[in-house]
Amino acid sequence: MNLDINGRTALVTGGSKGLGYASAEALVREGAKVAIAARTEETLTKAAKIIDAVPIVANLSDRTGVLACIDKTRETIGNPDILVINTGGPAPATFAQTTPDGWREATDQLFHFTIEMLNAFLEPMKEKGWGRIVVITSFAAQEPVANLLYSNALRAGIHGLVNSVATEVAGHGVTINAVMPGFIMTDRMTGLGLDLDNVAQSIPAKRMGQPSELGDLVAFLCSERATYITGQAIACDGGLLQGI
Repeated sequence: MNLDINGRTALVTGGSKGLGYASAEALVREGAKVAIAARTEETLTKAAKIIDAVPIVANLSDRTGVLACIDKTRETIGNPDILVINTGGPAPATFAQTTPDGWREATDQLFHFTIEMLNAFLEPMKEKGWGRIVVITSFAAQEPVANLLYSNALRAGIHGLVNSVATEVAGHGVTINAVMPGFIMTDRMTGLGLDLDNVAQSIPAKRMGQPSELGDLVAFLCSERATYITGQAIACDGGLLQGI
């Protein structure tokens, strides 16, 4: 299928590995000029070279770094046509283990970061009359996961943000969607210390997902083929979520 995004520009945050890298790779494959942002220069430069992307070194964990990323993006590719908002998950915690500082850090990492990206790039998309925004969240936003309290709460809030903003900009040719990865083989997944064999058996597909499968979904939502899909939270989880 021709996704018709050849020549479009894109920014993928957290693009040096995992789901961000897979999304960037899929967009490059479809002909987009892609910038990937991450904090570790060595890893980022290597990833960018492999997929022929533009590296943007930026610490996205604080506002100063986020604003620097925005400026560097405009310097290198201009205001992007496509924005993929991806960030690592907060530290595991039960509610009893959460702290005020932990909440502030997690909120900055997930919620405020998403808002800064929208503030920077949404208006230029509206003016252009075309834009695609995809926010990578988690199936935990719909079905909470034990010991991931920060992520459960904040990612659900991001879905509310996506749905609300999507209705405001749909008439300007801009779509905004969230994608909810399930159990997909990334460093984040292996770092949670789960029994991955047992996890795989709990999934109707009976296997873990691959990052490329999520990346292909992101690329489709960023395409001309997805012009009438907006304000949605779409799972890529092997059938894990059972609710409608």
